[in-house]
Amino acid sequence: MTGRLNKKTIIVTGAGSGLGRASAVKLAEEDAQVFCVDVNPETVKETSDIITSRGGTASHYQADMCSETEIIAMVTEAEKTYNGIDGLLANAGIAGTGAAHETSLEDWDRLIKVSLTGKWLCAKHVIPHFIAKKSGNIVFQSSICALNGFPKLVAYTAAKGAIAAITRQMASDYGEYNIRINAIAPGTIETELVRETYKQRLDKAKSDITVDESLSQTASRYPLRRLGQELDVSNMSAFLFSEESNWMTGTVIPVDGGYTAK
Repeated sequence: MTGRLNKKTIIVTGAGSGLGRASAVKLAEEDAQVFCVDVNPETVKETSDIITSRGGTASHYQADMCSETEIIAMVTEAEKTYNGIDGLLANAGIAGTGAAHETSLEDWDRLIKVSLTGKWLCAKHVIPHFIAKKSGNIVFQSSICALNGFPKLVAYTAAKGAIAAITRQMASDYGEYNIRINAIAPGTIETELVRETYKQRLDKAKSDITVDESLSQTASRYPLRRLGQELDVSNMSAFLFSEESNWMTGTVIPVDGGYTAK
């Protein structure tokens, strides 16, 4: 434990796997008290257990980001557990592929509900706590899809682009209360969610290329010639929750191996 986050209480959604789990573990390593949330009770308990087995402080909670009632209960429980909330990492999201004419309304609505509306609801219900204490920090998980055009990802891009937009908008609304709001825009990070997205895309195209071959092709398009690792993103999360970034708000930060520069 480094003490960098000085016992700050941070809610991490989507903490049961991938970037959510990696970030929850990293924040705990930096001495945060992490309230781990996921729709899957087994995987989120695993994340909490990983943290506590390493000497960190964490608890776990099941909540569906499609339910405002469950999100309200999540915030209430986090505050009760740690006697306050200092930060929110709104990470939970789902994969989805398809161009505009290929995407069903059902698939569009589900992805937007989880990956955009759910993040907004989490922010909506922690912000009153932050206003009351005149301090708070929100980090949204966006994507470089918000900054560049990527093929056959219309619903996913719409959600991530909207997250980038509300990051800037909300930073303007709540800066007077000393509430900072930023977003991370990762490039391709080799998580299970990304692998599933690639699999869906290849299955729809009836391609003979394997997921690994497709990911390797993607890696070759990055200036650093590799895909991102979970630690690349979790390190940025820790920075944004630390005092080192205390004059940063309204930013959408690419962590992308140089892709947007290219």
